[in-house]
Amino acid sequence: MDKRFITGLLTLFLITLSSILEAQVSNPYIINGNAYQENCNCYTLTNDLNFQSGSVWNKYKIDLTQSFDYTFNVFLGCRDADGADGIAFVLQPIGTSIGTYGGGLGYMGISPSVGILIDTWQNIEFHDPPYDHMVIFKNGNIDCANLPDVLDGPVPALPNYGNIEDCQWHLFHITWNASNHLLTAQIDNMQTVQATIDMISQVFGGNPQVYWGFTGATGGATNHQRFCTSLNPGFSLSANQNTCFPTPIYFQDSSRSFGTIIKWVWNFGDGTVDSVSQPAAHTYSSPGIYNVKLNIVGNNGCLSDTFKRQIVVGSKPIAYFGYPYPIACGTGPFTLTDSSYVQFGTINDWTWNINNGQTIISTQTGALTQNFSISTQNVSLTVSTAEGCVSDPISHSFPVYPVPATTMSTENACFGDPVSFQATNADPSVNISQWYWFPGDGTIDSGATIIHNYKDGGQFNVRLFALSDQGCPSDTLSSLVTIYRTHAFAGNDTIVAIGQPLQLHAQGGTIYEWEPASGLNNNQIADPIATLEQNATYVLTASTDVGCPSYDTINIKVYKGPEIYAPNAFTPNNDGRNDRFRCISVGMATINFFRIYNRYGQLMYSSKNTSEGWDGNFNGSPQPVGTYVWMVEGIDYKGVTHFEKGTVTLIR
Repeated sequence: MDKRFITGLLTLFLITLSSILEAQVSNPYIINGNAYQENCNCYTLTNDLNFQSGSVWNKYKIDLTQSFDYTFNVFLGCRDADGADGIAFVLQPIGTSIGTYGGGLGYMGISPSVGILIDTWQNIEFHDPPYDHMVIFKNGNIDCANLPDVLDGPVPALPNYGNIEDCQWHLFHITWNASNHLLTAQIDNMQTVQATIDMISQVFGGNPQVYWGFTGATGGATNHQRFCTSLNPGFSLSANQNTCFPTPIYFQDSSRSFGTIIKWVWNFGDGTVDSVSQPAAHTYSSPGIYNVKLNIVGNNGCLSDTFKRQIVVGSKPIAYFGYPYPIACGTGPFTLTDSSYVQFGTINDWTWNINNGQTIISTQTGALTQNFSISTQNVSLTVSTAEGCVSDPISHSFPVYPVPATTMSTENACFGDPVSFQATNADPSVNISQWYWFPGDGTIDSGATIIHNYKDGGQFNVRLFALSDQGCPSDTLSSLVTIYRTHAFAGNDTIVAIGQPLQLHAQGGTIYEWEPASGLNNNQIADPIATLEQNATYVLTASTDVGCPSYDTINIKVYKGPEIYAPNAFTPNNDGRNDRFRCISVGMATINFFRIYNRYGQLMYSSKNTSEGWDGNFNGSPQPVGTYVWMVEGIDYKGVTHFEKGTVTLIR
């Protein structure tokens, strides 16, 4: 490297450093009370302690015949409900060692003066509103009801009555227009208070020379209250700036400072730097994500914090999308799924072209849902990024085939009968290669016409679809088919007394017929009454309103009675024949008891069911061969009580 260049660079650095050190030594501020300097350009007025007061004054007077534009950063602390009291920006000609304690924010009683107050405590005695507020006073009077000294306000310090004691720094911008006597104050670039007043004549008695500074105070409630002479670096890109590689990028300085900015320190994130307010257009060597940084130096020698912004230098995206493969069936809608990719940047624009004609642009999502005509479709996609990069177009072609249109006919049937199902092609222009039937019972069949046998009755959801020659499925049709099945049941065989009415009960269908009709009061109903003089057999036919009959038989034995019949012996040897002693009760509506005793009068068996019978055991032990006494009492169907007894021989 040229030694003359190194010497010149070193000389420039020493001169700049000397200027900065000189500015730092020349501190123009007088600090009073509990206030102290935090760093090069920031000051604490009060710590978060009780009964503190602090003020910071610029020791050089300003001339109010000249306009000024001051920007500060203010910090009102982190306490809300119990935070107090606030800070004041003050203009006064008295001196640089004044300020007060408590609810007056260090400003109360300073006269003559003009103060712009950010008040964070509601002093009822001063008629403060119940929210953090701003107000412009004169002559140290802080009573919001004293209208002659209230120049503007009170108004909320933040929009929507927000809390300014929020542990955040806020921009505090104050301007004085000497020509039209307008004093304004803004917080975070929002207009808050302003006053039109000739301060020189109406407040300061014709004296245009005043000091400016900040005061702050706490009392029983506290907060950490601070301000900085503004030193806020910043930059932006123009609204239409393209950052797609290799486009040159123009950085626009937007830094703000209380005083003059004497130096800018740019770092473009790629190893290059610059030191001017408006650097030349910067061209990056490759796409990527770059962290651009900016510091500024004020005329007081203070170096700002670093402003950082991530700049994406975009790469060229690659367009791609998914489409129906190998064919599309029907006119849709179909969804084309985007899978485009970019290494650096954000895809935010998708431009679709359908068959070199229709163009669809989307800025919300990459997927496209579209109806297509029956033909070969040519679709292309081009994507763009937020950084201004545009992909090459990508195209895909795919055929769209029609789907078959079908009809079906079904029928209900009786169980056991074969059922015929018929399919029809409703659009002969579309050839059908295969039919698929699902009869609803777990089986599958094919063919335009099928004959099906169901293994049970019930309702079955029959479904049908077809495939075209190109493999496109039709819509699935369905029909509910009923297979009627009856289960005739005439009841169990039974016995009755001669002339005893017997109630029959049919089940298993919806329409019934008993044959023969003799002995029945009505053979066309489910529950006829039979009155018999001799044994009879009836055949029951159970059917539905469409037929589908089934049959059952009941045998009825007729005995003389009412009477109780009993055998005289039984053989409980488990050979399956005559193993139990039972009585036959003919015409009996109720059995009161059926009892068996041994020859000693000991009760061996007791029941109210004569047909169940005794098995010859007592407490699980077989009883000996011999004669036993039985007794039965019952009430017949006419309400007459019958009692019978006798003996039975147990034979083994």
